[in-house]
Amino acid sequence: MTFDNINRDWVVVGKIQKTYGTKGLVKIISYCHKPSSIFNYEPIILKNTREKVYLDLYDKNNNSQEKKIFIAKINSSKNIETSRNLIGEELLADKNNFPDCKKNDFFYSDLEKCNVFDLNNKLIGKISGIFNFGAGDILEIKINEDNSTMLMNFNKYNFPKISIKKKSITLNIT
Repeated sequence: MTFDNINRDWVVVGKIQKTYGTKGLVKIISYCHKPSSIFNYEPIILKNTREKVYLDLYDKNNNSQEKKIFIAKINSSKNIETSRNLIGEELLADKNNFPDCKKNDFFYSDLEKCNVFDLNNKLIGKISGIFNFGAGDILEIKINEDNSTMLMNFNKYNFPKISIKKKSITLNIT
């Protein structure tokens, strides 16, 4: 994911993957720790259009904690044609509706655009992206010196000090 000027209080909680059937239903993937909690954060807005949507869970048996993919109805989508236009659309929720993070847990949006310093407090760059391909979070850092980027595993060893209030992260480069 890359970052743009979305209001910092709205964060990505899911994505529309594909259509389902002919009546405007869609399959969504939830990025929430407890996947079904995506339905607790309504209204959801579509990232590109800023349209407010209310997700109606289509199949109540589909609401299991293990599943990350749900069949849902988006009110503005009445048929398969309108649903096709939504494929790939990210779903945003207001972070103010979320429970507080535990110590040393962070929302991706909290880490966005944080300044990155070395252990000697020298500015290295800024967080320009956060990725997770299944083996843990990876922070992309845009280096000030030459506009190159580097990827680092997001763990306590690599990033021993994080201050969300100061928007700063210390990187352990050894």
